[in-house]
Amino acid sequence: MIKTFFKYLKETTVSEAFIKALIAFAFFLDSSVKYKKIKHFFWRLMNDNNFIYKKIFDTFMFFLVLVSVAILLYDIKNRVHPILEDFDFYFITSIFLVEYLIRLWVYNDIHKIIIDEYEEANFLGRPFNLKKVLKEILLKKWEYIRSPFAIIDLLAILPGYRPLRIFRIFVIFRLFKLLRYTKSINTFLEVLANKRFELFILLIAVSFVTFIGGAVIYVFEAHANQKIETLFDAVYWSLITISTVGYGDITPVTYEGKVLTMVLIIFGIGFISFATSIIASAFTEKLEELKAERVVRTVRHMNDVYLICGYSNEAEILCEKFYKEKQDFVVVDLDEERIKKASLKGYVALKGDVTQKDFLKTLDFEKISKVFVLTNNDISNSFMILSIKAFCKEKDIEILALANDEKNVSKMKKAGATYVVVPTAVTALLMAEYIGHPITFEVIDAILTEKKNAIIDEIIVLENSILDGKLIGEVNFDAYKLILFGVMKLKKSPLLNETLKIEKGHFYFNPPFDLRLDAGDIIVVMGYSVSVNYFKYLVERSSI
Repeated sequence: MIKTFFKYLKETTVSEAFIKALIAFAFFLDSSVKYKKIKHFFWRLMNDNNFIYKKIFDTFMFFLVLVSVAILLYDIKNRVHPILEDFDFYFITSIFLVEYLIRLWVYNDIHKIIIDEYEEANFLGRPFNLKKVLKEILLKKWEYIRSPFAIIDLLAILPGYRPLRIFRIFVIFRLFKLLRYTKSINTFLEVLANKRFELFILLIAVSFVTFIGGAVIYVFEAHANQKIETLFDAVYWSLITISTVGYGDITPVTYEGKVLTMVLIIFGIGFISFATSIIASAFTEKLEELKAERVVRTVRHMNDVYLICGYSNEAEILCEKFYKEKQDFVVVDLDEERIKKASLKGYVALKGDVTQKDFLKTLDFEKISKVFVLTNNDISNSFMILSIKAFCKEKDIEILALANDEKNVSKMKKAGATYVVVPTAVTALLMAEYIGHPITFEVIDAILTEKKNAIIDEIIVLENSILDGKLIGEVNFDAYKLILFGVMKLKKSPLLNETLKIEKGHFYFNPPFDLRLDAGDIIVVMGYSVSVNYFKYLVERSSI
Protein backbone atom coordinates (compact mmCIF):
# COMPACT_ATOMS: atom_id res chain seq x y z
CA MET A 1 0.00 0.00 0.00
CA ILE A 2 2.80 2.42 0.96
CA LYS A 3 4.81 1.44 -2.13
CA THR A 4 1.77 2.14 -4.34
CA PHE A 5 1.30 5.55 -2.70
CA PHE A 6 4.96 6.58 -3.23
CA LYS A 7 4.79 5.33 -6.82
CA TYR A 8 1.70 7.56 -7.36
CA LEU A 9 3.60 10.55 -5.95
CA LYS A 10 6.50 9.95 -8.34
CA GLU A 11 4.17 9.77 -11.34
CA THR A 12 2.05 12.77 -10.28
CA THR A 13 3.21 16.34 -9.86
CA VAL A 14 2.36 18.29 -6.73
CA SER A 15 -0.16 20.49 -8.56
CA GLU A 16 -1.92 17.48 -10.09
CA ALA A 17 -2.05 15.74 -6.73
CA PHE A 18 -3.53 18.86 -5.15
CA ILE A 19 -6.14 19.18 -7.90
CA LYS A 20 -7.14 15.52 -7.58
CA ALA A 21 -7.40 15.83 -3.82
CA LEU A 22 -9.45 19.01 -4.22
CA ILE A 23 -11.86 17.37 -6.66
CA ALA A 24 -12.18 14.26 -4.47
CA PHE A 25 -12.93 16.43 -1.44
CA ALA A 26 -15.53 18.42 -3.42
CA PHE A 27 -17.33 15.22 -4.46
CA PHE A 28 -17.13 13.96 -0.87
CA LEU A 29 -18.86 17.09 0.41
CA ASP A 30 -21.44 16.95 -2.38
CA SER A 31 -22.37 13.37 -1.48
CA SER A 32 -22.24 13.84 2.29
CA VAL A 33 -25.78 14.00 3.69
CA LYS A 34 -24.49 14.97 7.13
CA TYR A 35 -22.50 17.92 5.74
CA LYS A 36 -25.52 19.15 3.79
CA LYS A 37 -27.75 18.92 6.84
CA ILE A 38 -25.26 20.85 8.98
CA LYS A 39 -24.80 23.57 6.37
CA HIS A 40 -28.54 23.82 5.74
CA PHE A 41 -29.12 24.15 9.49
CA PHE A 42 -26.65 27.05 9.76
CA TRP A 43 -28.06 28.67 6.59
CA ARG A 44 -31.53 28.62 8.12
CA LEU A 45 -30.11 29.87 11.41
CA MET A 46 -28.68 32.91 9.62
CA ASN A 47 -31.32 33.59 6.96
CA ASP A 48 -34.65 31.82 7.47
CA ASN A 49 -37.02 34.04 9.48
CA ASN A 50 -39.48 31.14 9.87
CA PHE A 51 -36.87 28.94 11.55
CA ILE A 52 -37.61 28.76 15.27
CA TYR A 53 -33.92 28.57 16.22
CA LYS A 54 -33.21 31.76 14.26
CA LYS A 55 -35.62 33.65 16.50
CA ILE A 56 -33.74 32.40 19.55
CA PHE A 57 -30.39 33.22 17.91
CA ASP A 58 -31.54 36.73 16.96
CA THR A 59 -32.67 37.41 20.53
CA PHE A 60 -29.33 36.16 21.89
CA MET A 61 -27.33 38.30 19.44
CA PHE A 62 -29.53 41.31 20.17
CA PHE A 63 -28.67 40.93 23.87
CA LEU A 64 -24.93 40.56 23.15
CA VAL A 65 -24.88 43.69 20.99
CA LEU A 66 -26.52 45.78 23.70
CA VAL A 67 -24.21 44.40 26.41
CA SER A 68 -21.07 44.96 24.32
CA VAL A 69 -22.06 48.52 23.45
CA ALA A 70 -22.81 49.26 27.10
CA ILE A 71 -19.40 47.91 28.17
CA LEU A 72 -17.48 49.83 25.52
CA LEU A 73 -19.30 53.11 26.16
CA TYR A 74 -18.81 52.79 29.91
CA ASP A 75 -15.11 52.10 29.34
CA ILE A 76 -14.60 55.48 27.67
CA LYS A 77 -14.51 57.42 30.97
CA ASN A 78 -14.57 54.63 33.57
CA ARG A 79 -12.52 51.66 34.55
CA VAL A 80 -14.28 48.47 33.49
CA HIS A 81 -13.90 45.40 35.69
CA PRO A 82 -11.43 42.90 34.19
CA ILE A 83 -14.09 40.18 34.13
CA LEU A 84 -16.30 42.35 31.90
CA GLU A 85 -13.33 43.18 29.68
CA ASP A 86 -12.54 39.50 29.24
CA PHE A 87 -16.23 38.74 28.64
CA ASP A 88 -16.36 41.38 25.91
CA PHE A 89 -13.09 40.42 24.24
CA TYR A 90 -13.03 36.63 24.56
CA PHE A 91 -16.75 35.81 24.43
CA ILE A 92 -18.73 38.54 22.66
CA THR A 93 -16.10 39.38 20.05
CA SER A 94 -15.49 35.68 19.45
CA ILE A 95 -19.22 35.12 18.91
CA PHE A 96 -19.30 38.01 16.41
CA LEU A 97 -16.27 36.55 14.62
CA VAL A 98 -17.77 33.05 14.46
CA GLU A 99 -21.05 34.49 13.14
CA TYR A 100 -19.15 36.39 10.44
CA LEU A 101 -17.28 33.25 9.37
CA ILE A 102 -20.48 31.15 9.34
CA ARG A 103 -22.25 33.71 7.15
CA LEU A 104 -19.25 33.74 4.83
CA TRP A 105 -19.34 29.92 4.71
CA VAL A 106 -23.05 29.47 3.98
CA TYR A 107 -23.18 32.28 1.40
CA ASN A 108 -22.40 29.83 -1.40
CA ASP A 109 -21.10 26.29 -2.05
CA ILE A 110 -17.43 26.24 -2.99
CA HIS A 111 -17.48 22.53 -3.79
CA LYS A 112 -20.12 23.09 -6.49
CA ILE A 113 -17.79 25.51 -8.28
CA ILE A 114 -15.04 22.85 -8.26
CA ILE A 115 -17.41 20.12 -9.50
CA ASP A 116 -18.79 22.35 -12.27
CA GLU A 117 -15.27 23.10 -13.51
CA TYR A 118 -14.32 19.41 -13.32
CA GLU A 119 -17.39 18.34 -15.35
CA GLU A 120 -16.84 21.11 -17.90
CA ALA A 121 -13.16 20.18 -18.28
CA ASN A 122 -14.05 16.49 -18.78
CA PHE A 123 -16.77 17.36 -21.30
CA LEU A 124 -14.49 19.62 -23.37
CA GLY A 125 -11.45 17.38 -22.94
CA ARG A 126 -9.27 20.15 -21.48
CA PRO A 127 -7.16 20.30 -18.29
CA PHE A 128 -8.73 21.36 -15.00
CA ASN A 129 -8.30 25.15 -14.64
CA LEU A 130 -7.34 25.68 -11.01
CA LYS A 131 -6.78 29.44 -11.44
CA LYS A 132 -10.28 29.88 -12.83
CA VAL A 133 -11.76 27.97 -9.88
CA LEU A 134 -9.83 29.95 -7.28
CA LYS A 135 -10.75 33.22 -8.98
CA GLU A 136 -14.45 32.31 -9.05
CA ILE A 137 -14.36 31.23 -5.39
CA LEU A 138 -12.69 34.48 -4.33
CA LEU A 139 -15.10 36.58 -6.40
CA LYS A 140 -18.10 34.84 -4.84
CA LYS A 141 -16.76 35.34 -1.33
CA TRP A 142 -15.78 38.93 -2.13
CA GLU A 143 -19.34 39.47 -3.32
CA TYR A 144 -20.49 38.75 0.23
CA ILE A 145 -17.59 40.54 1.98
CA ARG A 146 -18.37 43.84 0.25
CA SER A 147 -22.11 43.66 0.99
CA PRO A 148 -23.32 46.33 3.47
CA PHE A 149 -24.27 43.90 6.24
CA ALA A 150 -20.96 42.01 5.93
CA ILE A 151 -19.03 45.27 6.24
CA ILE A 152 -21.04 46.15 9.34
CA ASP A 153 -20.31 42.69 10.80
CA LEU A 154 -16.58 43.09 10.14
CA LEU A 155 -16.38 46.59 11.58
CA ALA A 156 -18.35 45.40 14.63
CA ILE A 157 -15.52 42.96 15.42
CA LEU A 158 -12.77 45.64 15.41
CA PRO A 159 -13.68 47.33 18.75
CA GLY A 160 -12.74 44.09 20.48
CA TYR A 161 -9.08 44.74 19.61
CA ARG A 162 -8.24 46.87 22.64
CA PRO A 163 -4.54 47.76 21.99
CA LEU A 164 -5.69 50.15 19.23
CA ARG A 165 -8.18 52.44 20.96
CA ILE A 166 -8.94 54.15 17.64
CA PHE A 167 -11.02 51.05 16.83
CA ARG A 168 -13.41 52.08 19.62
CA ILE A 169 -15.07 54.43 17.11
CA PHE A 170 -16.42 51.34 15.37
CA VAL A 171 -18.55 50.55 18.39
CA ILE A 172 -21.36 52.32 16.56
CA PHE A 173 -21.35 49.52 13.97
CA ARG A 174 -22.36 47.06 16.65
CA LEU A 175 -25.57 49.02 16.93
CA PHE A 176 -26.01 48.69 13.16
CA LYS A 177 -25.86 44.91 13.65
CA LEU A 178 -29.25 45.20 15.32
CA LEU A 179 -30.65 45.69 11.81
CA ARG A 180 -30.04 41.98 11.20
CA TYR A 181 -32.07 40.89 14.19
CA THR A 182 -35.03 43.31 14.13
CA LYS A 183 -37.51 42.72 11.34
CA SER A 184 -39.41 45.98 11.92
CA ILE A 185 -36.31 48.10 11.23
CA ASN A 186 -35.54 46.01 8.16
CA THR A 187 -39.10 46.56 6.94
CA PHE A 188 -38.71 50.32 7.38
CA LEU A 189 -35.43 50.32 5.44
CA GLU A 190 -36.98 48.16 2.72
CA VAL A 191 -39.84 50.65 2.37
CA LEU A 192 -37.36 53.51 1.99
CA ALA A 193 -35.32 51.49 -0.51
CA ASN A 194 -38.41 50.99 -2.68
CA LYS A 195 -38.77 54.77 -2.89
CA ARG A 196 -35.08 55.53 -3.29
CA PHE A 197 -35.56 57.25 -6.67
CA GLU A 198 -38.17 59.68 -5.32
CA LEU A 199 -36.12 60.29 -2.17
CA PHE A 200 -32.99 60.86 -4.28
CA ILE A 201 -34.80 63.49 -6.36
CA LEU A 202 -36.00 65.12 -3.14
CA LEU A 203 -32.46 65.12 -1.74
CA ILE A 204 -31.14 66.83 -4.87
CA ALA A 205 -33.89 69.48 -4.65
CA VAL A 206 -33.22 70.11 -0.95
CA SER A 207 -29.46 70.32 -1.54
CA PHE A 208 -29.93 72.75 -4.42
CA VAL A 209 -32.30 75.06 -2.54
CA THR A 210 -30.11 74.86 0.60
CA PHE A 211 -27.00 75.88 -1.28
CA ILE A 212 -28.75 78.68 -3.19
CA GLY A 213 -30.30 79.97 0.04
CA GLY A 214 -26.91 79.85 1.80
CA ALA A 215 -25.18 81.67 -1.07
CA VAL A 216 -27.84 84.40 -1.19
CA ILE A 217 -27.84 85.00 2.59
CA TYR A 218 -24.04 85.11 2.51
CA VAL A 219 -24.17 87.88 -0.09
CA PHE A 220 -26.74 89.88 1.90
CA GLU A 221 -25.43 89.35 5.42
CA ALA A 222 -21.70 88.61 5.24
CA HIS A 223 -20.79 92.22 6.17
CA ALA A 224 -23.87 93.07 8.24
CA ASN A 225 -24.26 89.93 10.41
CA GLN A 226 -21.44 89.00 12.80
CA LYS A 227 -22.73 85.40 13.10
CA ILE A 228 -22.29 84.74 9.36
CA GLU A 229 -18.55 84.90 8.78
CA THR A 230 -18.11 82.07 6.26
CA LEU A 231 -20.10 80.38 3.49
CA PHE A 232 -20.37 77.32 5.74
CA ASP A 233 -22.22 79.43 8.35
CA ALA A 234 -24.61 80.59 5.62
CA VAL A 235 -25.30 77.06 4.33
CA TYR A 236 -25.75 75.84 7.93
CA TRP A 237 -28.34 78.58 8.53
CA SER A 238 -30.07 77.74 5.24
CA LEU A 239 -30.38 74.04 6.13
CA ILE A 240 -31.69 74.80 9.64
CA THR A 241 -34.26 77.20 8.18
CA ILE A 242 -35.42 74.95 5.34
CA SER A 243 -35.89 72.08 7.79
CA THR A 244 -38.13 74.44 9.88
CA VAL A 245 -36.04 73.58 12.98
CA GLY A 246 -34.88 77.13 13.60
CA TYR A 247 -32.37 76.94 16.46
CA GLY A 248 -32.14 80.73 16.58
CA ASP A 249 -28.34 80.82 16.89
CA ILE A 250 -28.14 82.63 13.53
CA THR A 251 -30.84 85.16 12.56
CA PRO A 252 -30.88 87.51 9.57
CA VAL A 253 -30.60 91.26 10.29
CA THR A 254 -31.28 92.69 6.81
CA TYR A 255 -34.70 92.99 5.14
CA GLU A 256 -33.45 90.92 2.22
CA GLY A 257 -32.34 88.19 4.60
CA LYS A 258 -35.71 88.14 6.40
CA VAL A 259 -37.59 87.85 3.10
CA LEU A 260 -35.29 84.98 2.08
CA THR A 261 -36.02 83.30 5.43
CA MET A 262 -39.78 83.37 4.74
CA VAL A 263 -39.24 81.94 1.26
CA LEU A 264 -37.04 79.12 2.59
CA ILE A 265 -39.60 78.25 5.30
CA ILE A 266 -42.30 77.89 2.63
CA PHE A 267 -39.97 75.68 0.57
CA GLY A 268 -39.19 73.66 3.70
CA ILE A 269 -42.86 73.00 4.43
CA GLY A 270 -43.31 71.83 0.85
CA PHE A 271 -40.31 69.51 1.02
CA ILE A 272 -41.49 68.01 4.33
CA SER A 273 -44.97 67.43 2.90
CA PHE A 274 -43.49 65.82 -0.18
CA ALA A 275 -41.25 63.53 1.88
CA THR A 276 -44.16 62.58 4.13
CA SER A 277 -46.35 61.69 1.16
CA ILE A 278 -43.57 59.54 -0.35
CA ILE A 279 -43.04 57.57 2.87
CA ALA A 280 -46.79 57.29 3.54
CA SER A 281 -47.47 55.92 0.04
CA ALA A 282 -44.58 53.47 0.41
CA PHE A 283 -45.96 52.14 3.69
CA THR A 284 -49.45 51.90 2.18
CA GLU A 285 -48.08 49.76 -0.63
CA LYS A 286 -46.12 47.65 1.85
CA LEU A 287 -49.13 47.22 4.15
CA GLU A 288 -50.82 44.61 1.94
CA GLU A 289 -47.62 42.59 1.75
CA LEU A 290 -47.23 42.72 5.53
CA LYS A 291 -50.84 41.60 5.97
CA ALA A 292 -50.26 38.68 3.61
CA GLU A 293 -47.12 37.66 5.52
CA ARG A 294 -49.04 37.82 8.80
CA VAL A 295 -51.80 35.60 7.39
CA VAL A 296 -49.24 33.09 6.10
CA ARG A 297 -47.58 32.98 9.54
CA THR A 298 -51.00 32.46 11.12
CA VAL A 299 -51.75 29.52 8.81
CA ARG A 300 -48.39 27.92 9.67
CA HIS A 301 -49.41 27.86 13.34
CA MET A 302 -52.73 26.14 12.55
CA ASN A 303 -53.47 22.42 12.28
CA ASP A 304 -55.98 20.67 9.99
CA VAL A 305 -56.69 23.82 7.94
CA TYR A 306 -59.44 24.14 5.32
CA LEU A 307 -58.54 26.23 2.27
CA ILE A 308 -61.52 28.11 0.83
CA CYS A 309 -60.85 29.45 -2.67
CA GLY A 310 -63.29 32.21 -3.57
CA TYR A 311 -65.48 34.07 -1.09
CA SER A 312 -68.82 33.56 -2.87
CA ASN A 313 -72.25 33.47 -1.23
CA GLU A 314 -71.90 29.72 -0.71
CA ALA A 315 -68.44 30.22 0.79
CA GLU A 316 -69.80 32.86 3.16
CA ILE A 317 -72.37 30.41 4.56
CA LEU A 318 -69.72 27.69 4.83
CA CYS A 319 -67.32 30.04 6.65
CA GLU A 320 -70.00 30.92 9.19
CA LYS A 321 -70.47 27.23 9.93
CA PHE A 322 -66.73 26.57 10.27
CA TYR A 323 -66.34 29.66 12.46
CA LYS A 324 -69.04 28.43 14.84
CA GLU A 325 -67.44 24.98 14.97
CA LYS A 326 -64.00 26.57 15.61
CA GLN A 327 -62.58 24.85 12.56
CA ASP A 328 -59.38 26.49 11.27
CA PHE A 329 -59.75 27.81 7.72
CA VAL A 330 -58.27 30.43 5.42
CA VAL A 331 -60.13 32.32 2.67
CA VAL A 332 -58.29 33.13 -0.57
CA ASP A 333 -59.70 35.45 -3.20
CA LEU A 334 -58.44 37.84 -5.87
CA ASP A 335 -61.05 40.50 -5.14
CA GLU A 336 -59.90 43.07 -2.57
CA GLU A 337 -63.45 43.91 -1.46
CA ARG A 338 -64.35 40.28 -0.76
CA ILE A 339 -61.14 39.83 1.24
CA LYS A 340 -62.01 42.91 3.33
CA LYS A 341 -65.51 41.56 3.85
CA ALA A 342 -64.14 38.24 5.11
CA SER A 343 -61.55 39.97 7.33
CA LEU A 344 -64.21 42.17 8.95
CA LYS A 345 -66.00 39.01 10.08
CA GLY A 346 -62.84 37.84 11.82
CA TYR A 347 -61.84 35.22 9.25
CA VAL A 348 -58.26 34.57 8.17
CA ALA A 349 -58.34 35.98 4.63
CA LEU A 350 -55.57 36.33 2.05
CA LYS A 351 -55.53 38.00 -1.35
CA GLY A 352 -53.89 35.77 -3.93
CA ASP A 353 -54.20 33.73 -7.10
CA VAL A 354 -54.47 30.00 -6.44
CA THR A 355 -53.56 29.24 -10.06
CA GLN A 356 -50.07 30.72 -9.55
CA LYS A 357 -47.36 28.36 -8.30
CA ASP A 358 -45.50 31.13 -6.46
CA PHE A 359 -48.58 31.88 -4.39
CA LEU A 360 -49.21 28.20 -3.63
CA LYS A 361 -45.65 27.97 -2.29
CA THR A 362 -46.50 30.52 0.40
CA LEU A 363 -49.22 28.22 1.74
CA ASP A 364 -48.25 25.27 3.90
CA PHE A 365 -50.13 22.39 2.28
CA GLU A 366 -48.82 20.05 4.96
CA LYS A 367 -51.33 21.75 7.29
CA ILE A 368 -54.19 21.93 4.72
CA SER A 369 -56.46 18.87 4.81
CA LYS A 370 -59.36 19.97 2.57
CA VAL A 371 -59.81 22.49 -0.23
CA PHE A 372 -63.12 24.12 -1.16
CA VAL A 373 -63.22 25.73 -4.63
CA LEU A 374 -66.29 27.95 -4.45
CA THR A 375 -66.12 30.72 -7.06
CA ASN A 376 -69.09 31.33 -9.36
CA ASN A 377 -67.02 30.69 -12.49
CA ASP A 378 -66.66 27.07 -13.58
CA ILE A 379 -63.59 27.83 -15.72
CA SER A 380 -61.81 29.48 -12.78
CA ASN A 381 -62.78 26.56 -10.55
CA SER A 382 -61.35 24.06 -13.03
CA PHE A 383 -58.05 25.95 -13.30
CA MET A 384 -57.81 26.16 -9.51
CA ILE A 385 -58.39 22.42 -9.15
CA LEU A 386 -55.76 21.63 -11.79
CA SER A 387 -53.21 23.98 -10.19
CA ILE A 388 -53.71 22.58 -6.69
CA LYS A 389 -53.57 18.95 -7.84
CA ALA A 390 -50.42 19.66 -9.88
CA PHE A 391 -48.79 21.39 -6.92
CA CYS A 392 -49.77 18.67 -4.42
CA LYS A 393 -48.58 15.69 -6.44
CA GLU A 394 -47.28 13.82 -3.41
CA LYS A 395 -50.36 14.51 -1.26
CA ASP A 396 -53.80 13.13 -2.04
CA ILE A 397 -55.69 16.24 -0.99
CA GLU A 398 -59.48 16.27 -0.86
CA ILE A 399 -61.07 18.97 -3.07
CA LEU A 400 -64.74 19.94 -3.03
CA ALA A 401 -65.88 22.24 -5.84
CA LEU A 402 -68.97 24.09 -7.02
CA ALA A 403 -70.26 23.74 -10.58
CA ASN A 404 -72.82 26.20 -11.90
CA ASP A 405 -73.52 24.00 -14.91
CA GLU A 406 -74.05 20.23 -14.64
CA LYS A 407 -72.14 19.80 -17.91
CA ASN A 408 -68.94 20.82 -16.12
CA VAL A 409 -69.21 18.28 -13.29
CA SER A 410 -67.36 15.54 -15.18
CA LYS A 411 -64.68 18.02 -16.29
CA MET A 412 -64.01 19.12 -12.71
CA LYS A 413 -63.81 15.53 -11.53
CA LYS A 414 -61.33 14.75 -14.29
CA ALA A 415 -59.34 17.82 -13.21
CA GLY A 416 -59.03 16.29 -9.75
CA ALA A 417 -62.05 17.33 -7.69
CA THR A 418 -63.12 14.73 -5.12
CA TYR A 419 -66.69 16.01 -4.95
CA VAL A 420 -68.61 18.43 -7.16
CA VAL A 421 -71.82 20.10 -6.01
CA VAL A 422 -74.30 21.83 -8.33
CA PRO A 423 -76.14 24.48 -6.25
CA THR A 424 -78.91 24.93 -8.80
CA ALA A 425 -79.75 21.21 -8.75
CA VAL A 426 -79.77 21.13 -4.94
CA THR A 427 -82.02 24.19 -4.82
CA ALA A 428 -84.42 22.65 -7.33
CA LEU A 429 -84.64 19.43 -5.30
CA LEU A 430 -85.37 21.38 -2.11
CA MET A 431 -88.10 23.38 -3.84
CA ALA A 432 -89.65 20.19 -5.21
CA GLU A 433 -89.51 18.70 -1.72
CA TYR A 434 -91.26 21.76 -0.32
CA ILE A 435 -94.06 21.59 -2.91
CA GLY A 436 -94.62 17.85 -2.49
CA HIS A 437 -93.80 17.43 1.21
CA PRO A 438 -93.81 20.75 3.07
CA ILE A 439 -93.42 19.14 6.51
CA THR A 440 -90.42 17.10 5.35
CA PHE A 441 -88.93 20.28 3.92
CA GLU A 442 -89.29 21.98 7.30
CA VAL A 443 -87.43 19.10 8.92
CA ILE A 444 -84.61 19.29 6.35
CA ASP A 445 -84.43 23.06 6.71
CA ALA A 446 -84.25 22.77 10.50
CA ILE A 447 -81.39 20.30 10.23
CA LEU A 448 -79.40 22.24 7.63
CA THR A 449 -79.82 25.61 9.39
CA GLU A 450 -79.45 24.00 12.83
CA LYS A 451 -82.73 25.44 14.05
CA LYS A 452 -83.65 24.23 17.53
CA ASN A 453 -80.10 22.74 17.70
CA ALA A 454 -81.07 19.81 15.45
CA ILE A 455 -77.96 18.67 13.56
CA ILE A 456 -76.57 15.80 11.49
CA ASP A 457 -72.96 14.94 12.26
CA GLU A 458 -70.28 12.32 11.59
CA ILE A 459 -68.61 10.34 14.37
CA ILE A 460 -65.43 8.35 13.76
CA VAL A 461 -65.22 4.95 15.43
CA LEU A 462 -62.00 5.17 17.44
CA GLU A 463 -59.90 2.16 18.35
CA ASN A 464 -60.78 0.58 21.73
CA SER A 465 -63.74 2.95 22.11
CA ILE A 466 -67.28 2.01 23.16
CA LEU A 467 -68.15 1.55 19.47
CA ASP A 468 -65.13 -0.49 18.34
CA GLY A 469 -66.13 -4.13 17.64
CA LYS A 470 -69.77 -3.59 18.58
CA LEU A 471 -72.76 -4.62 16.46
CA ILE A 472 -75.25 -1.93 15.51
CA GLY A 473 -77.92 -3.69 17.57
CA GLU A 474 -75.69 -3.60 20.66
CA VAL A 475 -75.45 0.21 20.68
CA ASN A 476 -78.49 1.85 22.27
CA PHE A 477 -78.66 5.08 20.26
CA ASP A 478 -82.05 5.89 21.80
CA ALA A 479 -80.45 6.15 25.23
CA TYR A 480 -78.16 8.86 23.86
CA LYS A 481 -81.10 10.70 22.23
CA LEU A 482 -79.66 10.00 18.77
CA ILE A 483 -80.98 8.62 15.47
CA LEU A 484 -78.60 6.52 13.34
CA PHE A 485 -78.71 7.36 9.64
CA GLY A 486 -76.00 5.13 8.30
CA VAL A 487 -72.47 3.75 8.44
CA MET A 488 -69.53 4.31 6.10
CA LYS A 489 -67.43 1.13 6.13
CA LEU A 490 -63.78 1.79 5.38
CA LYS A 491 -62.68 -1.86 5.56
CA LYS A 492 -64.12 -5.34 5.31
CA SER A 493 -65.88 -6.63 8.41
CA PRO A 494 -67.42 -10.04 9.28
CA LEU A 495 -71.20 -10.25 9.85
CA LEU A 496 -73.36 -12.59 11.83
CA ASN A 497 -75.55 -12.64 8.74
CA GLU A 498 -73.27 -14.12 6.07
CA THR A 499 -75.79 -13.37 3.31
CA LEU A 500 -74.89 -9.66 3.42
CA LYS A 501 -71.66 -8.82 1.66
CA ILE A 502 -69.57 -6.03 3.18
CA GLU A 503 -68.00 -3.63 0.69
CA LYS A 504 -65.08 -1.32 1.44
CA GLY A 505 -65.90 2.38 1.11
CA HIS A 506 -69.66 1.72 0.93
CA PHE A 507 -72.26 3.77 2.84
CA TYR A 508 -74.98 1.65 4.48
CA PHE A 509 -78.16 3.63 4.98
CA ASN A 510 -80.27 2.27 7.87
CA PRO A 511 -77.71 -0.51 8.50
CA PRO A 512 -78.77 -3.96 9.83
CA PHE A 513 -78.44 -4.78 13.52
CA ASP A 514 -75.75 -7.41 12.85
CA LEU A 515 -73.35 -4.99 11.10
CA ARG A 516 -70.18 -4.72 13.18
CA LEU A 517 -68.41 -1.42 13.69
CA ASP A 518 -64.63 -1.33 13.34
CA ALA A 519 -62.03 1.33 14.13
CA GLY A 520 -61.95 3.91 11.33
CA ASP A 521 -65.61 3.50 10.33
CA ILE A 522 -67.80 6.60 10.27
CA ILE A 523 -71.35 6.67 11.60
CA VAL A 524 -73.82 9.42 10.68
CA VAL A 525 -76.28 10.40 13.42
CA MET A 526 -78.96 13.04 13.92
CA GLY A 527 -79.93 14.67 17.18
CA TYR A 528 -79.66 17.76 19.30
CA SER A 529 -76.20 19.33 19.30
CA VAL A 530 -75.80 18.65 23.01
CA SER A 531 -76.56 14.94 22.49
CA VAL A 532 -74.18 14.60 19.54
CA ASN A 533 -71.35 16.43 21.31
CA TYR A 534 -71.81 14.38 24.48
CA PHE A 535 -71.74 11.11 22.51
CA LYS A 536 -68.57 12.25 20.73
CA TYR A 537 -67.03 12.98 24.11
CA LEU A 538 -67.89 9.48 25.37
CA VAL A 539 -66.37 7.86 22.27
CA GLU A 540 -63.14 9.88 22.55
CA ARG A 541 -62.80 9.33 26.31
CA SER A 542 -63.38 5.58 26.05
CA SER A 543 -60.61 5.22 23.45
CA ILE A 544 -57.91 6.62 25.76
